[in-house]
Amino acid sequence: MKKILFSLAVILGGILSAQGTINIFNYTTSFNLSNSLVAYNSTSPGCYPSISGTNHPVPVPSGGSVQYTNFNTTPADYPPINTWTIYSATGAPSVQTPFSPILSVLSGTTTWQLNKFSLSDPNGAPVPYGGATIGVIGCGTPLVSTISPTPAIPYPFQAFWFIAGGETYFIVQ
Repeated sequence: MKKILFSLAVILGGILSAQGTINIFNYTTSFNLSNSLVAYNSTSPGCYPSISGTNHPVPVPSGGSVQYTNFNTTPADYPPINTWTIYSATGAPSVQTPFSPILSVLSGTTTWQLNKFSLSDPNGAPVPYGGATIGVIGCGTPLVSTISPTPAIPYPFQAFWFIAGGETYFIVQ
């Protein structure tokens, strides 16, 4: 309950910012978390460029966290995002390493927009309803800031996405 109240307090105090740090917290008690992060330019036609990367197959463990300070850097600890895929309006996607100079340029024109995340059981058991997408799901669509279980979709988690103090936060518990 304290985590929910903290999250709501930060949401209420949140402000919008440019792409930069994203903080990811896995407060679940028994699941690993894999993230597929997406950043794009929401002010350009078609929201290009769009940049995506995943930490799969190295998950954020239960009780763990990770911080990415722009997609042109990789954290010293795991899980790394080893490649970023850039989509532009002009052609086929290009795959870049985290140290590619183009990512430094694009980090100034894009913002974190969404996370297509999934939970997995460390022992390999299936996790029904163990994944979802949170954030601004598509170009020009409304923000999905919370995901909670319902009778129709009994997610085994609650998730929150918000921006505060110039940083993006994703919490799953």
